[in-house]
Amino acid sequence: MAQKSETRNPDAEYGIVCAGAVSTSLVGRLPGHARALGPVAGVSYRVASRIANSLKAGWPVPSFDELDPYRLILFSSSPEQVSPLVQLLLDAKIQWSGKSLIFWDCDVPGMLLRRFGASGASIARVRRCGVAGHLTVTGSAPALTFANRLIRELKAKPIEIAPGSEVLFDAAMTMGTAALTPLLDSIARILRQCGVRDAEATHMAAGLFAATATDYAHSGRQSWAWHIQEPDSEELFQQLRQLEEPLRSLLRNLLMLGFRAFDRHPAVLAALAAGMTDPDGA
Repeated sequence: MAQKSETRNPDAEYGIVCAGAVSTSLVGRLPGHARALGPVAGVSYRVASRIANSLKAGWPVPSFDELDPYRLILFSSSPEQVSPLVQLLLDAKIQWSGKSLIFWDCDVPGMLLRRFGASGASIARVRRCGVAGHLTVTGSAPALTFANRLIRELKAKPIEIAPGSEVLFDAAMTMGTAALTPLLDSIARILRQCGVRDAEATHMAAGLFAATATDYAHSGRQSWAWHIQEPDSEELFQQLRQLEEPLRSLLRNLLMLGFRAFDRHPAVLAALAAGMTDPDGA
């Protein structure tokens, strides 16, 4: 069956490779599609048509080869469709030299990314980072330059991550999110043991974290409670003795991390370190 003709924008700047719920994705929210979007490619022409209709811009194409005239290509996919879409893109008759390829909020194995790079394309990756109004981006120019421009079109601030450090960045994100939730819950549980009501304990634990984070955002390391004044070692040990394991060791390690990281109060650090090896200590 013949495909219906599509209205094509001669001033289009980029093509898109898409799968999944594109209209609610980062790439689907770009405001410049009506002006700049050209060919839309998917796992099938039917899917490409659906995506173009959803975006109300661009035109579906039956072959990834039709992306070749465009120096900028955007890629966005649900996790289960990443591999087949990448393979279709790799198999397409595209001259990658001088082209920019930006992956939006999807994980593509580094081995595949390197294949595009080896063919002459510049690569950039844009991802959410859990901080409202910010998106992380890593890559090389000119793809990096295009990515920063498009992020700003989303009214977001780009946070550039050095190439090769994405996993380290992810570790920082984990420490600031999932790894903190059990600590929040532990604080709330201790407060309940002190007689604080359930709801109040939860709100109080969250409030402590929020206040600490706000102070840190304002003053950095100087917001630390013991930046100047040395804490009383015995008071800290009394607190530690009240806790059961593993919270006792967790608090001790967090305290020691602070004294080491901020290079403050070596006598207190030494006392805590000695207590770790003293079975009759804290």
